[in-house]
Amino acid sequence: MDTHPPTTDGRTTADTSGQTSLQIGILTRGKPTLGMVLSSLLLQDTTNIRVQIVDTSETPVMRRSDVNMAMRLAHERGIYCGYEFSRERRRAFSLGRRTLLDNLAGPYTCFVDDDIVMPSGSIRQMLAWANNEPNCGFVAPVCRNSPIPHGVPLQSPRYVPGAIFRQDALTRRILLEYYETCADILDHETSLPRHWEVAFLTALFQLLERKCQLQSDNIIYHLDYQERPNWDLDEPSLTARSVQKARELINKYSPAAAIDLP
Repeated sequence: MDTHPPTTDGRTTADTSGQTSLQIGILTRGKPTLGMVLSSLLLQDTTNIRVQIVDTSETPVMRRSDVNMAMRLAHERGIYCGYEFSRERRRAFSLGRRTLLDNLAGPYTCFVDDDIVMPSGSIRQMLAWANNEPNCGFVAPVCRNSPIPHGVPLQSPRYVPGAIFRQDALTRRILLEYYETCADILDHETSLPRHWEVAFLTALFQLLERKCQLQSDNIIYHLDYQERPNWDLDEPSLTARSVQKARELINKYSPAAAIDLP
């Protein structure tokens, strides 16, 4: 279901302020917070966004009144909002991300979880930095009540869901293969080595020497206050495997930027 016709080539356009628009992907398992998440995006200071939803829940979220009302709001605000239902179960997270990327050509892309809300100026603030940084990798807000335990060994700044990252030809090829072939810790698949998206994306842009920034004054909120920290993320081998995968894919797709493997 689409609430607004896309551009003819499906890519971003520039608004009258000269800022490149943002393509937002939401992968949902049907959490009750989805309607709030959509509303927070649709009521941003900028309407120069395009939203795509991939639904991996048991029952399509489009049957819910809160989601339908949010879709009506998207129409009122003139914001494209596309929807696709997926029956994938074993690798619902990874292949859901892959499906989102098929619809999000960039250059500026944002993956938003179905339980994260943003204040109205959050996207505008991140886009302002990204548009003025030619070597942009990602720009991340601070996520309150994050399910990631404190002390997980990752370089700073750390990628978080809700961050804006820049796709170019190289990073897009890498991301498409990563989500197509890897199993994330959030997938049910157990026959493949597990990876962690946050560690992979943090490493990818830093190994490519792209500029990454954490905006400490840009606060977003994780709404699932009953969700406990995921201590599986504190496993050193999980982070190491994810960083290694970033190195491997950089070496495969960009020999000129080859990084020595340990």
